[in-house]
Parts: sequence; C-alpha cells; structure tokens
Amino acid sequence: KKPKTNAHKMGDLDSSVAETQRVLQAIISKPKLTEALLKKPPFRFLHDIVSEVKKQTGFPPLDDADLDSNNCKDKESKIAYLNKVIGLVTGVTGPITVKPQKIVAGMEPENTNALLQGLAKAATGAGAAAPAPAPS
Repeated sequence: KKPKTNAHKMGDLDSSVAETQRVLQAIISKPKLTEALLKKPPFRFLHDIVSEVKKQTGFPPLDDADLDSNNCKDKESKIAYLNKVIGLVTGVTGPITVKPQKIVAGMEPENTNALLQGLAKAATGAGAAAPAPAPS
C-alpha cells in the first residue's frame, strides 16, 4: 500500500519544523517557535523571527525601515520584504526553493521552514562560503 501523499508531506513538515526549532532556538529565545506557528507561519511571526535574529547576530543586514513591521502591512510590501530577506539569505547559503507569494499566502510551509533554517545558518556562519567574523 502506498502512503497517502498528504501524510508523507506532513512527516516532511514535522521534521522540517523540528529542524527549524533546533537551529533557531540556538540563536533566539523569542518569539516562541511553536509547532503550530511554524506549520503555518503568519507573516508577522516570520518578521519577528528575522528581526530577532538580526538583533542577536547582526544578520541579515536590514535597515530600520525593514525592521519596523508597520511598514509591511499590504501584500506588496510583505513580498518586497521577503524578497530582500530571501536574497540576503541565499547570498550566503546558496539557492533555497521558496516563493514570497506562497509565504504571504501561508502555503508551502516546508519551504518557509527551509528559509528559516537558511537564515539561522547564514546568521551563525554555518554553511557560509566565508564565515563572517563574530560581532565584538
């Protein structure tokens, strides 16, 4: 009997969420990285994660306007913000299959988790082509 594709996807998502929790909790203590939020990550949650990682590590190099979630209210501004974050992360880690339109729509959470894992790797210098010097 073949496993149902949905169950297979959920297994992938479960392991992806666990990996996201593992790599991000080493860097940030808030927001709480709950399984429910990581399985269907709302934009504000993602924005809070990126902002907190930047606060702790200095990566990604975003300006104050990007870090203010009030500037990301409509779909276009959210997609522009995500494109910037994706560009900065993949510039360090290499390509990650993720579409900002799908993130904003709450779809393809396994790819969103891959982006968050890439963010953690890029911020800590793991998997970076040339590790960034530790902030002093």
